[in-house]
Amino acid sequence: MLDSQLAIFKTVVDKGSISLAAQELHMTQSAVSQQILNLEAHFSVKLFDRLHRRLLITTAGKTLYPFAVELEQLYGRARNAMQELTQDISGLLRIGASMTIGEYLLPKLLVLFRQTHPRVSIAMDVSNSDHITAMVATGQLDLGFIESPDQLPGVLTAFPCGGDQLVIVGPADTADSAPLSLAELFQHHWVLREPLSGTRRFFEQFLQSRGAQPADLQVVMELGSTQAIKEAVKAGLGFSVLSRFAVTEEVAQQSLAIIPLAEGPIDRTFTLFYHREKFTTLAVDSFLDFILHQVISPASPKSRAQADESPEEGQPFRENL
Repeated sequence: MLDSQLAIFKTVVDKGSISLAAQELHMTQSAVSQQILNLEAHFSVKLFDRLHRRLLITTAGKTLYPFAVELEQLYGRARNAMQELTQDISGLLRIGASMTIGEYLLPKLLVLFRQTHPRVSIAMDVSNSDHITAMVATGQLDLGFIESPDQLPGVLTAFPCGGDQLVIVGPADTADSAPLSLAELFQHHWVLREPLSGTRRFFEQFLQSRGAQPADLQVVMELGSTQAIKEAVKAGLGFSVLSRFAVTEEVAQQSLAIIPLAEGPIDRTFTLFYHREKFTTLAVDSFLDFILHQVISPASPKSRAQADESPEEGQPFRENL
């Protein structure tokens, strides 16, 4: 009973609230609260202060927390050892990905992974790059995939993992356009992702590297969905910049057109990262090895440790799907 109470206590600390912990544990709030009270009674201490509906961990709670973490890791190591003996890789794999990667690239890889590991359950969050980074840094996700970041928190280990190419897209009637310069593009209206989007930030960095100012773009609409942006461009609201993967079907159907850029292609690298101090299950390690072999270095398999020590530029996703 004590070990389960410690696991509940750790979840409450990690989530910062009884209600969020209850959702994570699939328990009622009253059941979680009762287990915390039982744990406090067992040690004769107060683990949380409840002030103005805020849950604040006490000194006793901070002292107990590392032991709860250690217990979770011990159970995890035991589970991994048993799975290795039986070759039964199972469990939950929690992945986060930015929009382009999560919507157009990872699903195919997840299908391939599940074919060889059918007992692994997979949950994927798709959001903007900042949100995915924060969720991995706080331990809510096992792995994150985003477009090349400006900087990641120091607790994260990261390395290149494929890439794509951003393209300027316009309505169908702009097909077969001659290459346009950045100066010419600045004369048009734009429909872009929100400022926290990795795609938008990378495009703005590209503009700055060419001496242009992103603030001078005539942005008439900001949308948080790639599909919504494509529909807005089709309707003639302006140009946009999206991953080539995201517009493959529309270009083939001639409902959108790619506008060549005189300054050349906009290539970018994706980043895979995880919390270096967080215990990982065998399911997580197996998926990481799968990505290393399938995407980063298909011809030269590498271990996770090797990837940490000497990350190298990977092959694009498009060459491995």
